[in-house]
Amino acid sequence: MSPVIQSDQNIAIKRVRKLQRKKYRDAAGQFIIEGRNLVWEACRKDIVIDTLLIAENFPAESWTEGLRASGTRVYRVEQHLFERLTEAENGAGLLAVVNYPEVNDAVLARPGGCIVVLDRLQDPGNIGTIIRTAVAAGYDAVVSLKGTADIFSRKVLRATAGMIFDIPIFRIDNPEEFLEMLKRYGKRAVVTVPEGGVPYYDVNLSDNVALIVGNEGNGISEMLKNSADERVTIPMCGEIESLNAAISAAILMYERVRGGLR
Repeated sequence: MSPVIQSDQNIAIKRVRKLQRKKYRDAAGQFIIEGRNLVWEACRKDIVIDTLLIAENFPAESWTEGLRASGTRVYRVEQHLFERLTEAENGAGLLAVVNYPEVNDAVLARPGGCIVVLDRLQDPGNIGTIIRTAVAAGYDAVVSLKGTADIFSRKVLRATAGMIFDIPIFRIDNPEEFLEMLKRYGKRAVVTVPEGGVPYYDVNLSDNVALIVGNEGNGISEMLKNSADERVTIPMCGEIESLNAAISAAILMYERVRGGLR
């Protein structure tokens, strides 16, 4: 085991600090995960782990030495330094630098496959919940459009509970490119509207769907709304105007499961 890192001027510490900012994550093609669960999930899914930092007080585990043998740079870090690096409230113990997962358009070409599209969502909890639900409902991919909070921020990653490694994430800045992608792969753009849409249970949402989930406060952009193939409404009782974005997305995504059981 390497000596314990005791200085915040250490190159590994400086690198992690840089990766706390999105522009450096994008430039390096790497992001930070923390906590045993996320790091273990990355190992289990064969995600490339570039660097692993272990808090000085974290108990030794044999699998971390296995990472060293596979080429991962493994360091122990003095406890007070490690705590300044982590965002976890109760201390993560483990912090890893991993490469962005590779994505391949071939997944979008799968006949009948569905994708969920994040249009300028901002709440990390909503984004993480939608990603987890997409995996559970058998969706093929997540598309993050420009203006959406960074998928690879640590708050979003924690909210995914490790599911970030189970579904491809496509990040697209140009809305025209996104609409062309839908056309190329035969996906139907589906948006929700508060009223005037077709009740969601009367529409086939089980295959070839691109479900667009809009910003928590402003909803779906007018351009995407006007380009939609289907407008659906979730009926609600009482005086409720709208549901939480993640709840709405979950209701609609699970139509894929219900459709498969018909």
